[in-house]
Amino acid sequence: MEPIYNQETAQKEFILHGEDWILRKLNGQLTTIFDVGCNIGEWTRLARSIHPETNIHMFEVVPDTFENMKKNITLDDKMFANPFGLSSEAGTLAMKYKPSYSAVSTCLKMLRVDDSEHRTGLVFKGDDYVESRMIDRINYLKVDVEGAEKMVFEGFTNTLKQNKIDIIQFEYGYACILTKWLLVDAYELLRPYGFILGKFSNDKIDFHEYALWREDFQGPDYFAVHESRKDLIDLLR
Repeated sequence: MEPIYNQETAQKEFILHGEDWILRKLNGQLTTIFDVGCNIGEWTRLARSIHPETNIHMFEVVPDTFENMKKNITLDDKMFANPFGLSSEAGTLAMKYKPSYSAVSTCLKMLRVDDSEHRTGLVFKGDDYVESRMIDRINYLKVDVEGAEKMVFEGFTNTLKQNKIDIIQFEYGYACILTKWLLVDAYELLRPYGFILGKFSNDKIDFHEYALWREDFQGPDYFAVHESRKDLIDLLR
């Protein structure tokens, strides 16, 4: 029987992958969250339950999924739902959309997604969105975009240069083989901007320098915290 992505499935994944843990550890620390690749809104639901006053900016590139998200969760006046994704340039993006399991929808042409349907979504640069919304700081940037991580990061170049992001969560897994954007590339991109990186393990973030043996594609998520936020690093390690 094919799995279904719903609230129960999402909650189990958030606990297993450490997302529930980190959001609870950061209780009271977050003013602005970006949920890039919000899907049907389950991660935002979790974030809102723990951070009731935080501004949450949500981005979903697949039009069908965006409409399902609006039906799935209750939006409040501090949740900003955007019917587009973020990328390195503004434009359109061809997507493989799987109606029965929208969490695996992807822009990777070479990634097999059974029973997928073609969709076209809008994308904008993260820098342009930050500027247009006059956002001074992103406390938590969560990126769950099924292989498009590099494009999302490139769209935040100015925001990263200006040291406006505290924490980044991004996926690392088998899709990196197809994109050829490896863990080492994430380190080489983020370390010069002052981030230290690590992986959730045993109720903590195991911060570490890059080592070749860590290139195992096991993921699922890595976390990067800016070195200027030693308080957050100490809280999470």
